Amino acid sequence: MAVFSMKKARAIFLGTIIITSTMMNSVSAFGINETNNKIEYKSISIYDGDKKIPFKTNESDYRKVLDAAGIKLSSYDKFWASSGNVEDGSVLVIERAIPVKINYKGSIRVIYTTQQTVQGAVNDAGYDWHKIMPVEDGLSRVRSGMEIHVIPYEVKIVEKTEEIPVSYVKWYDSTLNSDEQVVVQEGRTGIRNTRVEEFISDGKVIKTEVLKSKVIDEGEKGIAKTGNQNGTVGWVKVMSATAYHPMDGDGRGITATGTRAGHGVVAVDPSVIPLGSKVYVLGYGEAVAEDTGGAIIGDRIDLCMDTYYDCYAFGRKNIEVFVQY
Repeated sequence: MAVFSMKKARAIFLGTIIITSTMMNSVSAFGINETNNKIEYKSISIYDGDKKIPFKTNESDYRKVLDAAGIKLSSYDKFWASSGNVEDGSVLVIERAIPVKINYKGSIRVIYTTQQTVQGAVNDAGYDWHKIMPVEDGLSRVRSGMEIHVIPYEVKIVEKTEEIPVSYVKWYDSTLNSDEQVVVQEGRTGIRNTRVEEFISDGKVIKTEVLKSKVIDEGEKGIAKTGNQNGTVGWVKVMSATAYHPMDGDGRGITATGTRAGHGVVAVDPSVIPLGSKVYVLGYGEAVAEDTGGAIIGDRIDLCMDTYYDCYAFGRKNIEVFVQY
């Protein structure tokens, strides 16, 4: 009978454990689930231009994923991913390079770029954006085969003092033609200080950017009549104007709308000028239509004056009345 020593049995037992452990590690390394012995696949999304490609893989390297998916990249193409290694739910985006012509002083060369903008393509071409700029809008989208003109430039900061043109408050006058405008009251130009960045190439300013602007004097708006209603703040017409004292009538000095009569109050025909309207009367100033009168019918207006002397001095006259909408 053979004698089976304990020492030999222990060696056989340890060897069995090592072999089993090695096999399990090998299975794990190949993405096989140790519990059910199944390969674990990860679902990812590949975006190639306008195409979305769902893909399942057990790879952990994105280049191997592309090979497995049969997607070829040129030496100019690029890709990026949402994670460092392939994970379930990862996103892989491919950027395809397109050819672009770069024209520098008449010399043209073709580059391939994955950049989205004109400036990005110029940067890819190796130009220093501090010294070389595209003639085309740098933020515009780059297109396959487009020609981009680049030029050398320098930047200069310039302080400027500029006049602000007079703007006019416009009132509609039905007696004027639609293309007519008549200045009633001249305005005054304003003053603005501006700091400007000038881009200069070959001694010519090719582009400017305002860095800072400050209004020193706003000037004054003028008043104009126009035959076109667009952009107007109200209407204007010539009316027959008279004057009255706050104590005229019943002597209480209270208007038809219940307010106190005084300078700045005018009596109108409500069918022509609605009560509550803000008006401007040349030679009288701003006022509010808050009163009525038995003789104030149609295109007539009565201006409230502070003294009887002012009323007599004013008399009756035809005058332009501006009524806000």
